[in-house]
Amino acid sequence: MVDIKYTQNFYNNTSKISKLVSSIGIKENDIVLDVGAGKGILTNELGKYSKNVIAYELDSEYYEILKHTFHDRKNILLVNEDFTQVHLPKKPFKVFANIPFSLTADIVNKITSDESQLSEAYLFVQKESGDRFVGKPRNTQIATILSYRFNIEIIDSFQRGDFKPIPNVDIVLLKIVRRKNIENDYLLFKDFVTYVFNQTEKDVYETFKKLFTFNQLKHIKEDLKRRNYTVPSDIPKEYFLKIFEYFKTNGLDYRNKVIGYFRMHVFQHSKREKINRTRNTF
Repeated sequence: MVDIKYTQNFYNNTSKISKLVSSIGIKENDIVLDVGAGKGILTNELGKYSKNVIAYELDSEYYEILKHTFHDRKNILLVNEDFTQVHLPKKPFKVFANIPFSLTADIVNKITSDESQLSEAYLFVQKESGDRFVGKPRNTQIATILSYRFNIEIIDSFQRGDFKPIPNVDIVLLKIVRRKNIENDYLLFKDFVTYVFNQTEKDVYETFKKLFTFNQLKHIKEDLKRRNYTVPSDIPKEYFLKIFEYFKTNGLDYRNKVIGYFRMHVFQHSKREKINRTRNTF
């Protein structure tokens, strides 16, 4: 079993934590999750503002430290379980956490899932991961998909020396905020984006020819040429949202080409991961 103490970089600058937590507007009745609580530095600060803090810590040694530290804090619930396997709150919640960097994708996928009631999140992540979720310097499939429901940005950075052990990469604070007044086309949007990003054509226009009517393509082709968009990663998230408005007005002949594509892609990805894990055991 992997020792969790050596898979997470704990943040120790209590002064900056205090300033950050005080700046994000946590209210007394907010449900706030701390994932990978460690010795509880973040948990303690969150507990000053919310009467509903849930701190998750899988490592048994750190969990015992948390129990001793917060034994008289009725507003802090400690959970000694794997966060990726727990049930999320059924009411809107916030997350403020210095998460295990190796689990960044799993945790973001969980808190932004279809059934999640996440309102906003603030996550310590590696800069490379943060850029991927923001879609910079080039757009990504995950950044585009999440942009339909969430506004995502990097709002701060940290000194490497404030972590223990010291990471060998830059760490940033990723902010995820749910957008308001979202239409109910998210599943189709995920299929649409996944389909576009996973075609083999050298020019994205060739992919779009399969998905749009002749009249729609005239406008899209002009846009692609004028803006020099050649591959999906050239296309900003905002433009994907724009052309999706065209696509969703099309008939089933067009929609059926992408429906189910996201789920199929996830299944194939998990199957490849399972094969790789099996190979690594021999």
